Amino acid sequence: MLKHLMSPTKIGNLELRNRIAMAPMGVEIVEADGIIREPTLRYYEERARGGAALLISENTAACYPRGANSAHEIGVSSDLFLPGLTALAEVVHRHDSKIAIQLAHHGKVARLDTQQGRELLMPSQPRPQPRSTEPLSLSREEIQLMAKAAGGKKPVIHEATPLDLEQLAEDFADAALRAKRAGIDAVEIHGAHGYIFSEFHSPAWNFREDEYGGSVGNRSRLLCNVIRACREKVGPDFPLWARIDAVEFDVPDGITLEDAARRAELLEEAGVDAVHVSAYANPLGPGFTKAPIVHYMAGFVDFAAKIKEHVSVPVITAGRIEPDEGNRIIGEGKVDIISMGRKLLADPDLPKKLAEGRQNEIRPCIYCYICVAQPFFDRKVRCAVNPAAANEIEYADLLRSKTTNAKRVLVVGGGPSGLEAASIAAMRGHDVILCEKSASLGGTLRFAALPYEPNENLLNYLETRIGKLPVDIRLQTEVTPKFIKELAPDVVLAAVGPRREKSRIPGADRDHVFDGDTLRDLLTGEGSTEVEAQLSLTARLAVRAGRLTGVTNSPSKLRQASKAYMPMGKRIAVIGGGLVGAELAEFMAERGREVHVFEEGAVLALEMAHPRRWRVLYDLREAGVSLYSETRVLEIKDKTIRFEPTSQDKPAQEIEIDGVVIATGLIANSETVEILREAGPPVVVIGDAGGVGYLDGAIEDGFKAAIALN
Repeated sequence: MLKHLMSPTKIGNLELRNRIAMAPMGVEIVEADGIIREPTLRYYEERARGGAALLISENTAACYPRGANSAHEIGVSSDLFLPGLTALAEVVHRHDSKIAIQLAHHGKVARLDTQQGRELLMPSQPRPQPRSTEPLSLSREEIQLMAKAAGGKKPVIHEATPLDLEQLAEDFADAALRAKRAGIDAVEIHGAHGYIFSEFHSPAWNFREDEYGGSVGNRSRLLCNVIRACREKVGPDFPLWARIDAVEFDVPDGITLEDAARRAELLEEAGVDAVHVSAYANPLGPGFTKAPIVHYMAGFVDFAAKIKEHVSVPVITAGRIEPDEGNRIIGEGKVDIISMGRKLLADPDLPKKLAEGRQNEIRPCIYCYICVAQPFFDRKVRCAVNPAAANEIEYADLLRSKTTNAKRVLVVGGGPSGLEAASIAAMRGHDVILCEKSASLGGTLRFAALPYEPNENLLNYLETRIGKLPVDIRLQTEVTPKFIKELAPDVVLAAVGPRREKSRIPGADRDHVFDGDTLRDLLTGEGSTEVEAQLSLTARLAVRAGRLTGVTNSPSKLRQASKAYMPMGKRIAVIGGGLVGAELAEFMAERGREVHVFEEGAVLALEMAHPRRWRVLYDLREAGVSLYSETRVLEIKDKTIRFEPTSQDKPAQEIEIDGVVIATGLIANSETVEILREAGPPVVVIGDAGGVGYLDGAIEDGFKAAIALN
């Protein structure tokens, strides 16, 4: 039992049954008028039902449409929005949770102002900022989508006058009172992430010489005035707090922790009941995964602990904090409340499962950044591991109910798509048989868990979940038409995975060349004698020892063991710089290999959500990995590899290598599917068998196929 995390607490007079808050996270489910309707209500209700004590809403537009980042942002600027806000409070309270509305004005990133021809409100006319030397690593389509979302026009800046700032304080106070009238429990003012208040706080953006510029006190004046104006409207007992940046990463003359600590003191004097600590960095590039979206565990905790030394009110923080870590830091007095965003997107029932001692049943976030990539394109949120997220109105009730038309279902393939399909079908009451030709479940996910640890958490969850369901699991079982006829299923879900085309690169058949399948089989202990024959005697002995000791059955053990020994040389070429190639390159580099990645396309790791792509490519460059885009490999020789650029008229080059991994060639597995169809029952193709869709596509395919069985 996580006694500290699950203990009750208070913010002002707001009583909370545990210390888990849903972090404010842009989801953009509302229609393009800012009005809350049933889809948004169902999204929040599922998270309230899941047991979080406090839900902090996505950032809403206090002055909607002015200052909004998107038309798909909740409005709080007039009584037109009051019925939806009231309904939101009611559905959350139905499940004994509390809700705070986060009020925001997006300042320099108020894209809706640009779209609709309004000037952007800022503290000062911006000055040139240092340019990042990192490549932007976006596809042409992504750039076009971002430009469209940004308004497709050049923004015009309006330097805020004192009258503008007085009006801003009045608008926020009116919005706070409207939230209170709606039955909302509290208000959080968004003073972070480069939005209007954060811009006033930052010396990198605020060059004013009046009472709103210069000292920390002056730069904090606007937010403090807004807090006082809100407090005057909502009264002394209504919970009210602010979210602030502890630091601005990699921004010359940006916000410092010392500034933030003093700002927190001023906010407490102005009347806040808590301080919510976050941080900020350049949102275009790897900085986005420093802040506000944190790539490393507990990224803001030390900042929050420092600020807590300066205030007597509760301190809230986010930053990729796992439940055990959250329990520990609360117990140590570093923070008071943990806010979780991505985790509650992946599993809304996380708090309930913790309270019931079912921690191993929590669907984990794999930090793939698909969710936070969507607002860049003005799209509603989605989750790679939870297809029901933001689609609760279609799926939430179905997932809690049994089918009235149970079918006998054969799932062929125990990878992520097959596991998802079999589990959802069994939960709905179907009679499910799952066949997997190998000796273990997981398929490509088991191999993907080796270079990327969060995938192992998902693998463990999928195995745990299906193990608790009435699914007939048959390992080491080859499914043939005869087998299908004997089982007589009503439907076959074909999760047989993709087929790999043989590489046409001259030299691809040499002993030191592995494709993804042979490398997977080798490292996971399922390699054939033919695969092992490619290895040296020492490597063969090491692989066999790994099997005997069980190391190759566990991604975490194998991940650790591979740091000491791997059956590959020191200089590795990875052909194919997509998601798989990039993850393998990172894995190899962490094990001291000199790695060269060759990609024929213009952008590496294109299959990754672009925020994760930014982070991975940055980390690869920092690790010394050589990345070649728009490059074609011409030949693999015994000790060298020859290649040429595809977009420039330059001569071919040759470098020395010891081993090669070909991370390309996956295509739809139509041949295997057609064999299954010979048996007669309808066959539904899911996952990579129908074309490579990677993990999020596989999970979604399996989920939807199981739901559609009705």
